[in-house]
Amino acid sequence: MILWTALAAAALVPLPASARVAIAPHAATLDRALYLDSPAHPLAQQARPLSVDPAATVWAVVMTAAILLVFWSARAILNRRGLRATARGIAWIGLALSALTLVQHATSPGLMYWYFHPLARKATPFGPFVNRNDLATWLLMAIPLVAGYGIARFKSRQRQDGGPIDLEESVDATTLWLVASVLLMLATVLVAASRSGITGTVIGLASLMWLARKRLGKSGWMWLAAILFAILALATTYANWGALASRMDETLAVGIGGRRAVWEQTWPMVRDFWVSGVGVGAYERAMTVYQQAPHAFYINHAHNEYLQLLAEGGALLAVPAAIAACVVMWQATRLLRGDHSPVFWIRAGAASGLLAAAVQGIWDTGLRLPANAVLFALLAAIAVHDPRVRADR
Repeated sequence: MILWTALAAAALVPLPASARVAIAPHAATLDRALYLDSPAHPLAQQARPLSVDPAATVWAVVMTAAILLVFWSARAILNRRGLRATARGIAWIGLALSALTLVQHATSPGLMYWYFHPLARKATPFGPFVNRNDLATWLLMAIPLVAGYGIARFKSRQRQDGGPIDLEESVDATTLWLVASVLLMLATVLVAASRSGITGTVIGLASLMWLARKRLGKSGWMWLAAILFAILALATTYANWGALASRMDETLAVGIGGRRAVWEQTWPMVRDFWVSGVGVGAYERAMTVYQQAPHAFYINHAHNEYLQLLAEGGALLAVPAAIAACVVMWQATRLLRGDHSPVFWIRAGAASGLLAAAVQGIWDTGLRLPANAVLFALLAAIAVHDPRVRADR
């Protein structure tokens, strides 16, 4: 990730026209569309960076560095202590966020915080998020983590001889508000009617259930499934079934038609800049050239995390990103297999949240919001933290 950040920042360095054309042959065509003073001959161009929107790239690189610092700091802290406190903090934030969002959407659906008008004409504000899908990104990551933390609290109260869990001791005030947090977050996902969010949430909970299949035994697994099903059933009472059915009917009738149109218009950008991309964060500006007429809507992101990564960073950034993702998956899998303590459930919840976000990324780019990126970094730190590293030192 250090290499990824350095390569992303390197796109800000002005390059001579000959070097720039050698790396990105179609850069001159893009320059002529974006800059009035761009000469007709590519080699007569003045020195320019590879990024077609340097200001956006600076912002993206700074945010990436900040998120990496959050990840490394969280992992170092969790290696010593603070895992349960971190999970409780995320549960409290999820509870407050969901309650605020449900009340705000019911009383003032067109405004943020009952006061601010979103700049986008067709915005669908939910709580502090301008877009329903971005809100769902945060929730689908938090739900499996909080559910995993709740299971860990139950397992930590089980007798060492393998006896039954003391239900009277386990069902306390903390357990009740953890259940309330999961319930309200699930309800908010349903109220938001984000199709990608609902899909990601289902995948996240299914992943948690899959990881639990050998740790709980058949009876324990059935109890967990019954509890999650009961919470989900309660959450559905908050849903607007008319709006949800309309969204699902649209999906069945149109499929991914809208997304497909965006993807089809993004692929030429990927092909033209397959080596270095147009610059991290520069997709929106480059798409003003690549978007086909008529402009019935304005494309500001690719509605696919992976496609946008290819468009903005090309193979130069896609390769190190893929390596980092594979290393995190390998590390998380290794630690899950070797963890036989109640912490396993918190780790499993974090890994399931990461998987849910990865699945939603097929249709949306919610991780580009700082709030969602911070939570993603925290979940990654929880999934790969290793207390034995600190103990060995």
